[in-house]
Amino acid sequence: MTNYGLVIDQERCIGCQACAVSCKQENNVPMGQFWNRVLTEGGDKIDTPSGGYPEDGGSGSLDMQYQPTACQHCENAPCVKVCPVNATYTRDDGIVEIDYDKCIGCRYCMAACPYNARVFNWDEPEHMPEEGTGDVAARPQGVVEKCTFCSHRVDEGLDPACVVNCPADARIFGDLDDESSTVSKYINEYETDQLLEDRGTNPKTHYISGEMSPGRPQTSDKLESELDDVSPWSDGTEDVPSEASGSDSSDSGGGHHSIEGDAVPHVPAVGSGGDD
Repeated sequence: MTNYGLVIDQERCIGCQACAVSCKQENNVPMGQFWNRVLTEGGDKIDTPSGGYPEDGGSGSLDMQYQPTACQHCENAPCVKVCPVNATYTRDDGIVEIDYDKCIGCRYCMAACPYNARVFNWDEPEHMPEEGTGDVAARPQGVVEKCTFCSHRVDEGLDPACVVNCPADARIFGDLDDESSTVSKYINEYETDQLLEDRGTNPKTHYISGEMSPGRPQTSDKLESELDDVSPWSDGTEDVPSEASGSDSSDSGGGHHSIEGDAVPHVPAVGSGGDD
């Protein structure tokens, strides 16, 4: 059975917020709300580094690390358990969704979520432009909303908008239950962490840190699980790079995988719609 999940390479993340902006646009997220956030580790505020500037000829300790965070689509989702009206549920493919017609705005799910991944429409949602953006209907006042892994795109065989629009190829989406999928191979190939593993939620978002992966350039408008050939960055026999553990894999330039032929690094959204 399909079980969708996401790998985010924090070594490749450049904190550009493209994932956050494309998510907001694709999913018609109201002004003042974000489903997808890129937090900064150690700093007092977003986009502030940890450590200090060099002083008196010293080297300083300034450091900037990013923590992209959204709904983790937990296997053992506490939000699903506490919803008194079953508005939050897990689809057969593992994506945690909200039935906005059932949501009564009690916000138990927000209190239960250890990742602070949900937002609540306290007021009548405002959009810019007023008619909204993307291919998803606006949610009303008084309901909770959150990341859906762009389920409307996944249902049409497309990767989530944040994956397609990441300029650093730091995001890989796919079927965790398929050992041959790229996302599964990356989890096996690299050391990954899940947020707040001690909570027992078993998040379906895995983070690579410590060693930069080759990333996965977008070469098609299909889900990666539907790709027959990802040769632009593989050795032709495996979906993971042939030199994944070699010296090339740690190059900071990120250009060690080549795009050949007619492959396009990044593709637009659905031809018939979408704003990303």
